Amino acid sequence: MGISSEAVLSALEAVAAPGSDENVVAAGYVRDLDARPDGVRFRLEVPGPLTPARAALEGQCREALATLGAPVEVEVDAKIAASFVGGEGALAPGVKNFIAVGSGKGGVGKSTVSANIACGLAKAGARVGLLDADIYGPSIPLMFGVPRRAFLEEMQLRADACAPGETPALLPFLRHGVQTMSLGYLVDPDQAAIWRGPMVHGALQQLLRDVQWGELDYLIIDMPPGTGDAQLTLTQVIQLAGAVVVCTPQPVAIADARKAKQMFEKTRTDVLGVVENMTGAIFGEGGAKDEAEEWGTPFLGGLPLTAEVRESGDSGVPVLAQDDPQGPLAEALWGVVDRLTAVLAKRARARPRSLPVSRS
Repeated sequence: MGISSEAVLSALEAVAAPGSDENVVAAGYVRDLDARPDGVRFRLEVPGPLTPARAALEGQCREALATLGAPVEVEVDAKIAASFVGGEGALAPGVKNFIAVGSGKGGVGKSTVSANIACGLAKAGARVGLLDADIYGPSIPLMFGVPRRAFLEEMQLRADACAPGETPALLPFLRHGVQTMSLGYLVDPDQAAIWRGPMVHGALQQLLRDVQWGELDYLIIDMPPGTGDAQLTLTQVIQLAGAVVVCTPQPVAIADARKAKQMFEKTRTDVLGVVENMTGAIFGEGGAKDEAEEWGTPFLGGLPLTAEVRESGDSGVPVLAQDDPQGPLAEALWGVVDRLTAVLAKRARARPRSLPVSRS
């Protein structure tokens, strides 16, 4: 007697879909199912790169189907959806998904979250860029261990290789598998950027237009804190796939995060989810999760406050850029990556749009 497709699907309902509250069947991961007397074959189409949880699905599916007593062939297929297709004149036209990471106030660990999301996506196999859009306080060079000198030396090498009169291309600096760009690479870090709104607007456009980002699955944009000129510029010159709001659990941070959410909504930017950073210890726990539920917005996860956060930032190696990150913090960060990409893929399928054309 053969094995029915119904029996296979019923068994697979025991396998959870990473980044989702559903199982792999309910989430629509199971594709091309072929159940025959000589074995079972199917494909799992996951909505994002192969994070550790997604890479483990093959073994979990085999285990769930072991009781059926038939050979199993399963392929895990990473499917990275494109939110937008850049047209002529679009800024960074090769980018599939622009994701802003913002906060209502400074000091909540937004850059730490941005850096780890970018490194996690890259480690999982995606093509990733990270734009440090904090004009007044760029921190990505420090968090990625890239001194301005190293960037300028690389630029000089490209200039030396150019033909006479040719201008070298402005390329991102590759570190930990992530294409990074920051004003901190171009401006003396000891000099304060005392710039008015139009200068900020122009600088951000240049970082998107003049930098050769190439083909990227995701460009993570580490936004400055607050709701000012930089935020408005980015929501005007590119069509964000969505935004992640980072806050700590205490009420004062949540009140400011609420303003960031309102800013994104007013600029017609989807809020993909909320990350609660520094959860537990002195800051309390659960405030951001409760707020996300009140907003009707996905809660992407809570990140514990540990010494590892400081150490990784100071060393220039974010947690998810380490060779084999382990422990509660790494697990929580991978959970954020899984949930974020799952939410993003769902929204990308539901509402495709085109990138705006730059008018400058």
